[in-house]
Amino acid sequence: MKIRKSDRVDIPTIMEIVADAQSLLRSRGIDQWQDGYPTADIIAADISRSESYVLECEGVVVATAVISFAGDVTYNTIDGQWLNSNDYAVVHRLAVRNSALKCGFARQMMLYAEALALEHGVTDIRVDTHSDNLAMQSLLNSLGYTLCGKITLLSGAPRIAFQKPLAVGH
Repeated sequence: MKIRKSDRVDIPTIMEIVADAQSLLRSRGIDQWQDGYPTADIIAADISRSESYVLECEGVVVATAVISFAGDVTYNTIDGQWLNSNDYAVVHRLAVRNSALKCGFARQMMLYAEALALEHGVTDIRVDTHSDNLAMQSLLNSLGYTLCGKITLLSGAPRIAFQKPLAVGH
């Protein structure tokens, strides 16, 4: 298993993984990512900002995520309360190929994000998900994330927001 920064040549593969995630969410009755989001242009922009990562297993890209240190404007207002006002990394667009579900790859991407944050001197991670996305909520809960409240995306869609202060020096 290897996690690396995405390159433009990864865009078709990332879009396949996104399509898998869209299909899975739709099959579970979750309207997250059902409006054409994220597009290949969004993925290309993530790559150009060096914020897109992929996880390879035996040479096959099976998962993708954005790990950003630029903050998120939609996190400026929360119906609830963040645990602190520290600088944070944010994880967005985490998705796993359907054929690789339940192999722990989403967990590995989140653990990688945490390690990367600490390497950058950032001691907190924030992430949001759809209120019906129970699989993501279960992952976040299992990793020690705290539900902090609700945020609203720029599209107007509501999301539930989580935060995890990272243990420095562990």
